Amino acid sequence: MRELWVGHYAPSIAPNLMPAYPMPPDPDLFAERKALVQAAIAVYMDEETLLTTGAICDQAGAERIAFVSHFDEPDDALEAFYTLIFDQYHLLRTATEGYEQFSFEEKLATFLFILIDALEEERTFVQETFDTRIRSSAGFRSAIGRELERLLVSESVPELNQFVTTQWPIKTSFTEAVMRIIRFWLHDDSEDREATTALIDKLVGFTADLVTFRGIERGADLAWYASKVDVLGLRRWPIIGRFFSS
Repeated sequence: MRELWVGHYAPSIAPNLMPAYPMPPDPDLFAERKALVQAAIAVYMDEETLLTTGAICDQAGAERIAFVSHFDEPDDALEAFYTLIFDQYHLLRTATEGYEQFSFEEKLATFLFILIDALEEERTFVQETFDTRIRSSAGFRSAIGRELERLLVSESVPELNQFVTTQWPIKTSFTEAVMRIIRFWLHDDSEDREATTALIDKLVGFTADLVTFRGIERGADLAWYASKVDVLGLRRWPIIGRFFSS
């Protein structure tokens, strides 16, 4: 790992780290894939042992050829729920007028609310599978990290901050913060998930202040910066501290 630069300006590093956004999926293919995923979830939640390609196709009203064009095995359709979320995010992101002009704070909020809304569509399934192979095999956590990295190198983030915040310890802390938000949402029984919404608002504001902080460009101590991340201080927030005590 390259040594972090503190108190020095690295003009050519951050732009080279910028990961390109993927092309959004074809909307029709996305809709077909999502219908099969929803059908797989419905069969799985009704009786896990009955999850077969035929049962999924019957539930979705689709031909077998449609299924095999997207998946190899019935279990693949379950795992795909956790990857399809990011396709949905990119479709909505590209369809949002003026998105490219959004601030870092607005882009982060867009990502988090789309993420939670997509999970909410199958909340019972997520509650049952979030800590199982179905979610872990889908690379869900890694996908969150990739999307956060894209946001962390947006033009509204000072150049040296882009380099610092995309280093493994700090980027991992941001990813962990989002995972903890999701775990809080899993247990949130407030009306319309108002507690989760409030938590996201706080996370977005705190992160935006931290990521756009120009003290690094003025030679701020990186140790101070990293300590401020501290998984974004989630353990110290009274509203959710009890969920993360173990």
